[in-house]
Amino acid sequence: MVSTRTFVNAIIGAVVGVALSFIPGSTVLGGAVAGFLEGPDGRAGTIAGVIAGFVMFLPIATGGALVFGFLGLGLLGGVPGGGIAVLSIFVVVALLIVLVYTIGFSVLGGYLGAYLAREYPEKRRRTRDTIGFSTASERPSHAADVPPSPDRDPETTRGWDRDGRSDRDPSAGSDGDRYPDRDREYESDR
Repeated sequence: MVSTRTFVNAIIGAVVGVALSFIPGSTVLGGAVAGFLEGPDGRAGTIAGVIAGFVMFLPIATGGALVFGFLGLGLLGGVPGGGIAVLSIFVVVALLIVLVYTIGFSVLGGYLGAYLAREYPEKRRRTRDTIGFSTASERPSHAADVPPSPDRDPETTRGWDRDGRSDRDPSAGSDGDRYPDRDREYESDR
């Protein structure tokens, strides 16, 4: 199920895409904004891009319906029914092509935005803070993605270095300790 946050991110991305519609490929930019705000998960960024693409398509579809309505009313009295059928098929095909363009590039942008959010988590956090979104409830970007080893207690894995030695153990020596002066600090406190 898609959350409210995803819809908000998608609407922000769609507004950016529509505002920059004078630039070719603005749908990629709108999807990228939605994916970047959605987060580092590629799937979630892609979903935000799809929703942003649908929202960006709504003004285009409305404009197409208005143009077809005006042309249809003007042609109804003087053009045979076959001409209106050809015109309606043309308009529907054109709208489908624009739909595929809009959503397709927005999906690409959503995935790229999620990738950028994964590569630059601090910039994403600052951007979300600037907009006014809460980032306190989100997981840390890389610490929570590494599962603890099954043979160690998760509470004690924080003090292990790459070689499997504890940095809390004074018998590990100073070469395995991240902070070589730690022993002196402990003894001075006693």
